[in-house]
Amino acid sequence: MTSHLGELHDREMPNVGTFPASSDDWQVYPQPLDRRDVAHLLRRVAANPTAEELDGFAGQTPDAVFQVLAGESSRYHEFEADLRPLEEAAVRSSAADAYRTWFMRRLVLSPCPLREWMTVFWLEYFGLGIDRVGDLALFDDVVRSMRRLALGDFHELLSAVLLHPAFLLNVRAPANYRSDPNERVGAAILRTCLGYREQDFSVQARELARAFSGRFINRGRLRVSTFERDTGEKAILGRCKAYEAEDIPRLIGEDARTVSWTVRRLYRWFGGDTRMPGDDFLKPPAERLRQTASVAETVRMILASRWFFSDTVRRQKLRRPLEFTAAILRALKGRVTLRTVTELTAMGQDILQPTTLDGWPDAGNYLSPPALIQRMNLVAKLVGADENFGGGLARGAVETWGDHLPNALTDVMTDQVIPADISARWEELCDRYAASSGRREQVAASMIYLLAVSPVFQTA
Repeated sequence: MTSHLGELHDREMPNVGTFPASSDDWQVYPQPLDRRDVAHLLRRVAANPTAEELDGFAGQTPDAVFQVLAGESSRYHEFEADLRPLEEAAVRSSAADAYRTWFMRRLVLSPCPLREWMTVFWLEYFGLGIDRVGDLALFDDVVRSMRRLALGDFHELLSAVLLHPAFLLNVRAPANYRSDPNERVGAAILRTCLGYREQDFSVQARELARAFSGRFINRGRLRVSTFERDTGEKAILGRCKAYEAEDIPRLIGEDARTVSWTVRRLYRWFGGDTRMPGDDFLKPPAERLRQTASVAETVRMILASRWFFSDTVRRQKLRRPLEFTAAILRALKGRVTLRTVTELTAMGQDILQPTTLDGWPDAGNYLSPPALIQRMNLVAKLVGADENFGGGLARGAVETWGDHLPNALTDVMTDQVIPADISARWEELCDRYAASSGRREQVAASMIYLLAVSPVFQTA
């Protein structure tokens, strides 16, 4: 199987076409979703569909499915009530590994998966990492704010993060004196919210830093010193006023460059990472975000569009280790364990620590031959009988689907498509599964492994 995965690493990135391909690209997808549409949507918003989602969402409109994925149903509140005490216990004991496990459980099991995965999006957007913040309680607090506002008002979200003590700790700026503005603050805002790079910072980083003067973090608490506040005028993004820190989130959020950059990040998150379009193509969702400041409305516009369901978008996004691992666990109702999350970190993607302020590396960086072998090893552990990795996906799959296992696996993992390079092996395993009686777990494990390490499963 290594050679097949190697083809994925070495291949040229697909060209997704000219932008805009059609003036109707951002119109609402005009028909009810079929199972293939549902699978595509769920791969992008929740890593992978479950069998129940394929059955339940087929025949519905994109908007109706969006409401379920983004809404806070009674099931979601029950899920939250069960999981939150576990997170709180991890925070009280400063158990970051346990907190990682509960975070991963949200991504795999939450009845509101879009909100949870949008929390990951914002975690990467702001480059917030547990090691950089250095305080699990503060990190948990800002993550909860991001989760609450993940699909809410963009300006309110910016305020919740940029004015939070965790933000200053994350950029190594716990002390901000009037006489010596900490330009790391301004540089981080320009980099994460507007997409600036170092050569573009010029005086803007210093002017933004002046607005944050007088803000100090002491023992995990924000202290504001009136004496150290810089009350003078600051020239920021073409405007001149005696701005203070509380003014910055809205000033940043209303800037056209922030809106454009944020929509580009959303495009990469939901649309694919093979090629970036020009500003003209992204103008409609950018206008939606600018006019409404609603993340939900902007995301809804992307996910319900003709463009999103076109063949130029399907399977054009490579899965990073987090998405790959969550996809397997969601598809097969696997248990989230500490060892699985530890393996994920070893694969290069710490769920609580974007590598830099720019986020995690692009997916292609996780597809080197050694990295692909790590994926294969993880799948082997997940389908085995080791309780440290959930006790065996294969056994649960056999108990759930019985004689229908081959069709069910292709349904949730490959859109009923078996790649030509594994079709002969797949047919052989299907025959063995049909002929076997009694314990079928070993054959089922081989079937799951074959699909999970195939090139098609590395894409979303």
